[in-house]
Amino acid sequence: MKQAGSWLFVGLLVLLVACGKAPTEPAMVEGQAVDGGLGSIDLDQGWSHADQDGASFASFGSRLLPADWMRHLERAGSTERFVADAHMDALGFIVQSPGPSNPDGYPVGFTREYDSEGQEWVGLGCAACHTGQVDYRGTRMRIDGGQALIDFDAFEGELVESLSATAERGPKFERFADAIVVAKEARPALREALVVRAQTLDARHRMNQSPVPYGPGRLDAFGQIFNAVAVTFLGIADNQRVPDAPVSYPVMWDASHLDLVQWNGSAPNAGPGPLLQNVTTALAVYGALDINHDDALPGYSSDIDFEKLGQIQDWFYQLKSPQWPAHVLGELDAQRVARGQTLYAGECQSCHVLSDRDDPRRELKAVLTPLDEIGTDPKMARNFLDADAETGPWKGEKVAFVAGDVLGERAPTIDLVAHAAIGATLRHPVEGVRDAVASMHHVYKAGLSKDPDYYKARPLSGIWASAPYLHNGSVPSLVELLKPPTERLASFHVGSREFDPENVGLETGEGPHSSLFDTSLPGNGNGGHDYGTALSAEDKRDLLEYLKSL
Repeated sequence: MKQAGSWLFVGLLVLLVACGKAPTEPAMVEGQAVDGGLGSIDLDQGWSHADQDGASFASFGSRLLPADWMRHLERAGSTERFVADAHMDALGFIVQSPGPSNPDGYPVGFTREYDSEGQEWVGLGCAACHTGQVDYRGTRMRIDGGQALIDFDAFEGELVESLSATAERGPKFERFADAIVVAKEARPALREALVVRAQTLDARHRMNQSPVPYGPGRLDAFGQIFNAVAVTFLGIADNQRVPDAPVSYPVMWDASHLDLVQWNGSAPNAGPGPLLQNVTTALAVYGALDINHDDALPGYSSDIDFEKLGQIQDWFYQLKSPQWPAHVLGELDAQRVARGQTLYAGECQSCHVLSDRDDPRRELKAVLTPLDEIGTDPKMARNFLDADAETGPWKGEKVAFVAGDVLGERAPTIDLVAHAAIGATLRHPVEGVRDAVASMHHVYKAGLSKDPDYYKARPLSGIWASAPYLHNGSVPSLVELLKPPTERLASFHVGSREFDPENVGLETGEGPHSSLFDTSLPGNGNGGHDYGTALSAEDKRDLLEYLKSL
């Protein structure tokens, strides 16, 4: 039986490689209007309009709320729809009008998914966290694969409040039931379903509460993934750890071409690495996993939609960094760019390698710098290293099911996450092979240290559109980053999309939907990375001009 399965895998692999990929539509022209983007313009990032539309709303199996609930749910204390554009914009989502992949006009990153019983669900996909927007004097620029500004914690908390308020007896519940066309005799069951969903999401929200505010544009993704697997899936409450090391949502261009990804370089990108990373994300973002074994089938049952995983990864493989839009932000000074290029080679390039955005098969190596050398806030990396958990029913299982170390009474939580992702994939061997092939590209192979106490330096392509800076978003602009750490802003507001071309970052003043970033809080430190800080004022201006050009 095992031999037959192996030959099936090999045969399907050969078939899919031979078939290749279908040709794509022409890339978008810079300055064109985003389809459904309410006045936003596109930059040339290698995608077609169809690619952008598909990637913006692609599902990987996330199931947040039944679709008819999401369409009609009202905010707590208001008759305004929860997904009203004004509310979604206030939470940092990029609002969008209806389109082919988004018939309900949800924000970018909202997805539609059907379960085995035909129930339609709304969830969140990759684009929710990995699509940015930069505004300048009334011009809105879409940054595909960029850093989102969503306030995930506020979104989830307000959703729980809205569900709880709707479940109470009164006009709000009756309006909701009328809107989704539920008969009078079925309304008690609807109320109970609302209560159950609110309690489930509230338990998740409370489990992931952090004393360090995330605010717009940040999430402790590892911390929440660890809790989803070690607490929710395994059912062991004592495994809960406070996810108190939020980091910025990383940009996605060049990521598929690197040998290692994640801020701490903890995930190899060779082979099926991209597939397993996507499966992990799908499990953590309102996914489900049944850890009970079925002797007739390998692995674990899950809600993951394997139809799109390979395609999502391929879209991001094709994505290019956004170049400085001179027609909006002004022309660069060519002489300063030339002088800055020389400074970059001496100050930055040993860690931040250059990437040729026009080479579709570029292979890039990340540079891993030890924590004590880089000097930036170590909390994210330390939380990752220190996380371990009771294995419960997985004691005695192999990390990779058929290979790897055997799980003891306790294990590094990342090993439990790997076991969950591999188990979910094994339940869908045909789809898993297909998605692995679709997402498998030539990258450098990289080994991992058993003690990865370092952060990853990536290419700085599109760095102008990637504010705020450092892994934890603790430095608002490139001008601030080139200051000695003791002179950097100790606090500033985040949440604005308005671009500051002089400082190369986003505006930091207080706004209607902004929150204060306090660098004195644990995990929010803005120290370290003092490279280039000793340059003269003129040299810094030259280096800054070159950084804009990348």
